[in-house]
Amino acid sequence: MGRVRSLDVGARLRLVPYWERGIVKSDRNELIIDPGPSFGAGDHPTTIMALELLEEAMRMAGKTDRLPSMLDVGTGTGVLAIAAKALGAEFTVGLDVDPAAVYAARRNIALNAGCAAISERVDSSIQLMVGGLECIKGVFDIVAANLAAPTLLTLRDRVVAAAGSLLILSGIADAMADDVVRSYSSASCFLVMRARREEWNAALFQKRGIAV
Repeated sequence: MGRVRSLDVGARLRLVPYWERGIVKSDRNELIIDPGPSFGAGDHPTTIMALELLEEAMRMAGKTDRLPSMLDVGTGTGVLAIAAKALGAEFTVGLDVDPAAVYAARRNIALNAGCAAISERVDSSIQLMVGGLECIKGVFDIVAANLAAPTLLTLRDRVVAAAGSLLILSGIADAMADDVVRSYSSASCFLVMRARREEWNAALFQKRGIAV
């Protein structure tokens, strides 16, 4: 298997493995990722779809004058949290039960500290936490959860409770895609957009009665 190469994602993002940083100039928001020995470089179909839906969620949330907050559940390398900050999110939290994931995310945040899209923001910090959703109090405008479908179903009520308006779900295998959509649709959410790549699925939901 060859080394991961830089990859354009959506309309505004570009995934850049840390060994390619600075090689090619781009007008996109670059997300520099060091996958380390245990984590991907952000190019898995589930991550790509989550990033694309995050762009749409940020566009929807950008209709107000207030910068949106974002929670990344199961942050892994931190790529979604970093992308949210690059796209204009304000208070951003990355959450993972695996301390090794939080360590990897912290390194990637440091790698991105010199990127204009992030470093020029007044408050560019991303808060990282080891633990589950029980650690979170309050709500976030956007909640992203790139997790296996059984975990998304188990955590449904907590994920929905943490979301102020928009939810991004990814990591969903074909066999359970309809189950996840039905479950969240029955929990005060309606489906805005659905995506599929290879055998994986993702979805963007909005909470009923909440304007964005």
